[in-house]
Amino acid sequence: MKRLYRIGAGVRSDDLKTFSALAAMHREGQIDHVQVQVIPAERAAFRRDMERIADAGVPIVIHAPHHGHGVNPCAPTAYDDRPPAEIERWTEEALALTAEAADVTGARQIVLHAGRHLPGRREEAEETFAAFLDGHFDPRFILENLPAVYAGYPLLGNTAEELLTLAGGRVRGFCLDFAHLFCTANYLGIPYANLLAPFDDLPLGLFHLSNSRRGSVTDEHLPINHPEGGLDFATVIPFISAHPAVETSLEYKENDPRLYAEQVPVFDALFQTYRP
Repeated sequence: MKRLYRIGAGVRSDDLKTFSALAAMHREGQIDHVQVQVIPAERAAFRRDMERIADAGVPIVIHAPHHGHGVNPCAPTAYDDRPPAEIERWTEEALALTAEAADVTGARQIVLHAGRHLPGRREEAEETFAAFLDGHFDPRFILENLPAVYAGYPLLGNTAEELLTLAGGRVRGFCLDFAHLFCTANYLGIPYANLLAPFDDLPLGLFHLSNSRRGSVTDEHLPINHPEGGLDFATVIPFISAHPAVETSLEYKENDPRLYAEQVPVFDALFQTYRP
């Protein structure tokens, strides 16, 4: 029976073993795409890995490096002890690899994080992100919402309205991360459904799905059936169902195909339970 949704799994660009297992899941019809998180590496080796990924014939979504990989568009030198010139060189190379990965694999979307900034300096971070787009814009960028805070520092682009402001009319698509929004709702004390509704008016290109603990402001990328998970699937699944062309990437910290093999049918069961 044809699925009423489109589902995918994620992998690091340097983990071809896991990618091969996910490619097999795609061939068997279990998933529709693989999201590849770019991990900057030596260029020749990186290109070889991307060519092997492209040869598998799997639809690919590319995820650009983020602050966890030393690429922080809205505040490059915040929380980073490296010399500014080194940070700039690293960012340039990481983004060049990202564009190359999308070119080689034929990916139509590159997921981008605006990044993390220093407390009280949001306006400056917004200006810095606009300058980043001036210098590094790629029409394949889709901008992802981030949780309001993580490990005590603020992240940029938490709500639909903030993403529109950051996009500035240049970034034309968005990635909605349901767990990130759950953490933001808990942090701001706003009902989840109220924060989710404005995303219906955005040009959405991708969904990210995982779980977080009930009431938590910490994004953990937990399995969707985690016993302490608090994500409101009675709200999330109808939203996914209302956007059948938008693919959902299950996104976990573990690069383990066994986890995805277990989670894909869990998602299907949730979808069958909560879809309108």
